[in-house]
Amino acid sequence: MSLLVGFKVAQVGPGLAAAVCGRLMADFGAEVTFVDTQSTAAHEAIVRSLEPLKAFLDQGKQPEYQAELVEADLIVCEGSPNTLRERGQTLEQLRAQNPRATIALISPYGQTGSMANVPASDLTLFFSSGISQFLTGQVDDLSEAPIYPVGHQSIFLAGIAAACAGMFAVQTKEPAAFVDISMQEVLATLAISELACAGLGLPNRPRKRLTDGNGATVCILQASDGYVAISPREEKQWVAWLQAMGSPSWGYEARFARKADRVANWDALFAKMSEWSVNYDKKTIADLAQTAHVPSFPLCELVEHFSLEQLKHRDFFK
Repeated sequence: MSLLVGFKVAQVGPGLAAAVCGRLMADFGAEVTFVDTQSTAAHEAIVRSLEPLKAFLDQGKQPEYQAELVEADLIVCEGSPNTLRERGQTLEQLRAQNPRATIALISPYGQTGSMANVPASDLTLFFSSGISQFLTGQVDDLSEAPIYPVGHQSIFLAGIAAACAGMFAVQTKEPAAFVDISMQEVLATLAISELACAGLGLPNRPRKRLTDGNGATVCILQASDGYVAISPREEKQWVAWLQAMGSPSWGYEARFARKADRVANWDALFAKMSEWSVNYDKKTIADLAQTAHVPSFPLCELVEHFSLEQLKHRDFFK
């Protein structure tokens, strides 16, 4: 994607959220430089030991060592005030190297305030932001602790926030703009309806389960070109979904007859549906499902949005 051709981004330091921001910019055509103070040999040794996520996020980014930042349009760096000070990457030090670029600093709790230097992880941020109760679902037993879901929520969302805020600052042509991104605040905005209720003195959603939840077959299936989500929640939707898949004989076996049976035999059911889904692209699957009145949607990469007919029709990107 060539939307950001000619736009230069300096991703400074080892932060994963900063790497997410850099990955997004690179995917849209920006020239992203990974700036570190390690020697080439040391950097290669680190990359070999990194988890696959880090290796993917930094794939294709040009590494530089002791690089000047004067050409960057956007500088993104991650760390608490103390961490940045130890690495020689404070706002003042980065600004001294580039007086005009937008600088986005990502940290657990922001660059100011009483918690600015408090250590944090994705787990602690998930709970300190308040979304643990909001995202982990309703329960029958209120003594059950909220469960931490898989995935690096704070990393991805903070990286996306940095990319959006950084681009906004660049587009407004605000000279030497500085964006202070708190992972805690980014996560907290996910629970905006709960925050609104609290602010208006209204009751928050209870954790106590009041119904059976969605009680449904809700999953993400692999397609030939990515992934697609399906949600045949009701019995009539399940029947329609089977028909959309061509009425496979296994779909009518006793072990999948009722919702409770499908839940009890979920691993086998998921395997059967996956064997079917990998033969079709995600748009085809979603269209088949929606035609049968089964909720479904393809999981789109960011760059795929440029080819979506609906967004094109509405001149969304203009």
